Amino acid sequence: MATQHEVRQERNVVRDNPFGLPQDTASQMVTLLNQDLASMFTLYHQYHKHHWIVEGAQFLELHLLLEEHYTQLHEQFDEVAERIVSLGGLPVTGPTQIEQHAYIQHEPEGMFDLREMLEHDVDMECTIADTMRGHIATANELGDYGSETMLKTILEQTEKRAAFLEKHLMRESLSKRIPAK
Repeated sequence: MATQHEVRQERNVVRDNPFGLPQDTASQMVTLLNQDLASMFTLYHQYHKHHWIVEGAQFLELHLLLEEHYTQLHEQFDEVAERIVSLGGLPVTGPTQIEQHAYIQHEPEGMFDLREMLEHDVDMECTIADTMRGHIATANELGDYGSETMLKTILEQTEKRAAFLEKHLMRESLSKRIPAK
């Protein structure tokens, strides 16, 4: 026998928030933050994939770095989801919603060359950073300084992760050492 469940809040409804942001402001920010959340979820899963399948001479270093990256992302998207709830909205949670709201796409299934996998990660980090800059500007324009401050902190860490990965993609890294002439 199926149990009836009462829906207390529909997915696209944004309730009043305790800090007095106008409903329209909160609604716009919930939409943008859900896009960030979905994209961060997507990158989180990709980092997990790469952490599990990384191989090669730099295995341990990259294995641990990728774990650090997905752990940091987990903390960040938890903060974003909690902000969405405090604004009166509901965070995206299911795989279908995540795919629909994300502005990045998970790489195809399968194992790729390590360099290519890390390039995918850098590209995703950079796309998130670029999009987040726009969301920071919107939060500022709307007077949602709490979301703005949170996103600025996340942006700084996103840029740092991309920079760390770029260091591994330098010419002397992840390839045969080329003798100097």
